[in-house]
Amino acid sequence: MKKIIYGCGNLSYSVIGQTISNFFMFFATTVLGLSGTLVGVAIAISTVWDGISDTIIGYLSDNYPFLKMGKRNGYMLVATIGMSIFNIALWCVPSSLSDIVKFCWILVSLLLLETFNTMFATPYMALGNDIATSNNDRAKINASSTIFYLIGIIIPSILLYVFLPNTDLYPIGQLNPVGYVKIAFVTSLICLLCGLICSIFTKSKNIMKFTKERFSFKVLFANFISAFRHNTLRKIIFGYVFTCMATVFLCSVGLHFFTYSLFYTSNQITIALLSLIVGNILSQPLWVKIAKRKGSVSALVIAIIITVVSVFAVIIVFLFRIDLVNISFYIMIAILFICGVGSGGLYSLPSTIYGDAIMSICKNGDKNVATFSGALTFASNIANSITQLFVGVLLDIIKFDSQIQLQTLQVQTGLALILFIGVQVSLILACLIFSRVDKKKSKIQLT
Repeated sequence: MKKIIYGCGNLSYSVIGQTISNFFMFFATTVLGLSGTLVGVAIAISTVWDGISDTIIGYLSDNYPFLKMGKRNGYMLVATIGMSIFNIALWCVPSSLSDIVKFCWILVSLLLLETFNTMFATPYMALGNDIATSNNDRAKINASSTIFYLIGIIIPSILLYVFLPNTDLYPIGQLNPVGYVKIAFVTSLICLLCGLICSIFTKSKNIMKFTKERFSFKVLFANFISAFRHNTLRKIIFGYVFTCMATVFLCSVGLHFFTYSLFYTSNQITIALLSLIVGNILSQPLWVKIAKRKGSVSALVIAIIITVVSVFAVIIVFLFRIDLVNISFYIMIAILFICGVGSGGLYSLPSTIYGDAIMSICKNGDKNVATFSGALTFASNIANSITQLFVGVLLDIIKFDSQIQLQTLQVQTGLALILFIGVQVSLILACLIFSRVDKKKSKIQLT
């Protein structure tokens, strides 16, 4: 039962995070009419701050219990409330404002939202390692958490169907600004309920010890850097960075690609996303079994290869979309399901691998567990910020115009190339790095 309650917390975090990842670049560039570069700058600044705050929150969570709820849960409780509030603020930008005011509104909202996201995510990740009793138990906890995370991805897709249908006023339903506000209210409510449940009911007595150490930026920095000095941790971190970059390309450009390159309606996009996510969810028991049999690292390499092949198939469908006009959508659904099976391993396995490694290092106690977790999210967030900015610049380079509904063939092809090259290069690099991580059966060998 505790695994389920813990997993519920990931739903709280992911339902907001995935709504932003999937829709915000599209919302800001098409509905609000901001340039891709300007939106990319706002996202990049907030994500860099998110990475910096990871190290601070990780150190605090390792050393200072909060609200008499232990080293993790008090931070998560406050963060749940903050995420719920500033998620709504982010999507309520009046379209009548000037571009500079819109930019400032978005930047401030993102900075505050990312602060509370960090306050939840870093202690939450460490909490999973705290409650795990073994490597295999950690794999099961991460699989359960991943299922809830993927449910959090499904919900925005369903809300897209419910609140952004094609209408006479908005023939392309994704351009309706009111729909995004409604989605924000629903996702904030889900965040609030699930976050409170997880924060309150996973409190453990064995993490209530209070440190007598004074807060020190010097110690914080030294502990943070030590994660990158471990050869195995360093490889896992950089491998994870590239899987996250692939996700940024997929999420930031995916809605543009389906809308303007494949001309899918809101209903079709919902079905396509659900096919992908169903594959993610159904694959979790499979990846637990493969990880147990071949080891988590080998399982992850297999997952990356499956994802690479399926993304290649997506672009093949795009190239032959005219010849396959009557069946291309159905072929795409099948391909996205297979892609979901592969990418399902990308969601759960890196956390398991990293968790095994840091718990081996911290086997004499829980000190620095959250700090090391913060190092992982710091690196991924820095990479995400750079990638988001890069995507925004690329949208401007291919001359994407949010004011027209039918983009030129050059733009349609450009969107496909950004998606394909960005995802494939990132995943191939991730595969090369993870394949060099030492492994023996299911255990990480520290070098």
